[in-house]
Amino acid sequence: MDMIIVISAFILAFIAMIEIISLFSLPANNAPPYVAVLPVFADDKYFGQRLEFILQKGCGRTNIIIVDYSADDVQQELCRQFVRDNPDAVFISHEELEKYFAETFAI
Repeated sequence: MDMIIVISAFILAFIAMIEIISLFSLPANNAPPYVAVLPVFADDKYFGQRLEFILQKGCGRTNIIIVDYSADDVQQELCRQFVRDNPDAVFISHEELEKYFAETFAI
């Protein structure tokens, strides 16, 4: 009976070790790019907060794409500042989105 408890404890410790290693391991260099897309609409009252959230929750992303659908002047200036401060961000119009994706994910 004691041997079963010891084996069970060993197996649980091994599984916990694998979970910890998986949780804290960084993505592989050959992992596909992770992109965050944030649409901008003029009536979005929380746009500034959304920009901050994306900045805080990077999660290994390689690009932030901010898409202008109907941004007002204040939102456009926020986007320009964000792109200026974050080299992995781009601010494009919705007409340019398909072309940008085609160039970014071209194989």
